[in-house]
Amino acid sequence: MQHYIDELKQRYSLDSNPYFAHLSDGSFSREDFVETQVQFLFAVVFFSRPMSVLAARLPRPEHRFSSLYNVMEEHGEGNIRSSHESTFYAFLDRMGVEPAYIESRGLWPAVRAFNTALGGVCLMDDLYSAVAAMGIIEDLFSDISARIGQAVVQNEWLKEAELLHYNVHKDLDEEHAEEFYHIIRPLYGNHPRIDYQIQQGLEFGAYIFMTMYKELYASRNRRWERQVGGPHSVADGWYFDADAVS
Repeated sequence: MQHYIDELKQRYSLDSNPYFAHLSDGSFSREDFVETQVQFLFAVVFFSRPMSVLAARLPRPEHRFSSLYNVMEEHGEGNIRSSHESTFYAFLDRMGVEPAYIESRGLWPAVRAFNTALGGVCLMDDLYSAVAAMGIIEDLFSDISARIGQAVVQNEWLKEAELLHYNVHKDLDEEHAEEFYHIIRPLYGNHPRIDYQIQQGLEFGAYIFMTMYKELYASRNRRWERQVGGPHSVADGWYFDADAVS
């Protein structure tokens, strides 16, 4: 399985993705980078939800436990100020982004597509595929975090001591990826059908994640201001109340 993962990561190398290639060569402006990172925040906020759904579907308690621990870490192990959502807000704050600015931005289709696709595979697709998809996304984000953190410092947008979120995830997500791989690795090589479902998940996860970054770069000049507040989907439990609107 590791050979397949290594080949897949080579195919989706960061240098071949314009988001990371231009971030490294200095041609990605700070303003455009910030705008795309505001969008990525919306993926960070959503990410623990499909992970929670997937944990509930796992048949073995030891696998549920490791996946639920991943969910706990996403939430700061009970300390909300240390949750991944909070640390990413803090990163944006250090980049000079105020909460009101974040609230004013519309959700780009690239991020909605990623969130919806990931939610779908974790909720109702093949279980092995879903685990593999989560694993490769965590695996890729470990490398991405290192690359972004390095570029932010090299571009003199922040000092290394000021980095938040990315300086943690370059190591943490490698551990998270291994916890997902640990579930499916013993199954790989035992039956062509299982191998195929795992390969489907690895391919799918890498595709939706790296495509999102490619599309974020393509839309980097967009400045979409929305006219409403609150979540970006009423499925998040918020509904329109005409009586509350003046």
